[in-house]
Amino acid sequence: MPDMKQGLVKKTTLTPAEIAAIEQLIDICNTHDKLLMRIEPTMLRERPGNMVNDFLYYEDGQLVGYLAADSWGKKDKEITGMVHPAYRRRGIGRALFEAAKEEYRQQGVQMLIFICEHSSQSGRAFLATTGAEHAYSEHYMVLGTFKERGQVKEGLEMRLATESDIPAITTILATDTGNVEEVKAWVTDAMKDPRQHTYFAALHGRPLGCVRLHFMEKATGIYGFEVRMGYRGLGYGRQMLEQLISIARAESDRPIMLEVLTDNTNAIGLYHSVGFEIRTTYDYYELPL
Repeated sequence: MPDMKQGLVKKTTLTPAEIAAIEQLIDICNTHDKLLMRIEPTMLRERPGNMVNDFLYYEDGQLVGYLAADSWGKKDKEITGMVHPAYRRRGIGRALFEAAKEEYRQQGVQMLIFICEHSSQSGRAFLATTGAEHAYSEHYMVLGTFKERGQVKEGLEMRLATESDIPAITTILATDTGNVEEVKAWVTDAMKDPRQHTYFAALHGRPLGCVRLHFMEKATGIYGFEVRMGYRGLGYGRQMLEQLISIARAESDRPIMLEVLTDNTNAIGLYHSVGFEIRTTYDYYELPL
């Protein structure tokens, strides 16, 4: 047919038909490779339209390759890509990679961060040819049987955060990175999103920690979970986490998930003790532009 799509197509927004084709390709690749690639449908539907974030590759009108970048990255872009199992080893993955690299170099992006499941041998082999280097890995954990202790720490209060809490939350989250301005912008944006609820914890009225619930289509995510230095390992984090799980369950019946660095043994121990189970592990590869 004259209008049949062929080859590489770059998009700033996606049509419902394109999103449906992308979701079908994700399901095919996940089933074939026994993976858990996570591309949030809401992100695809709500592309801002001011930058190319989707790279689609067609053969005779069929979507056989796809590369997605996050919508919020300015200096960095997190990227996930895939090729239909029946169309691999034809240069499609390379074409998508090169198109994304050139597009974001022109846009002034400084770093591409590729996400690949550790169990994906083909994905890891491809990334080894790109010049990207492994930076860190995260376990993807999902709550199984909730092991609630219900212990109450005297003086601990956790509530929905307000704008007045942003400076304290920024200080808590920036302790490990030191990047105050970027953290402040990230916290401010998250608090404007109605699907994300940020919680602030205080101990006897003094800032103790923070955590955020992200209500996504297929899961409820726990992000930005932090307890102030000097108060870790004392049971405050567990009480915050138990309260948060109760809140999440009251608002949604979707699975509750979180991600944690594979070398953060203390946090992993806490999550296991509450009932979280490792479902897969994601490797992150960085490529400076």
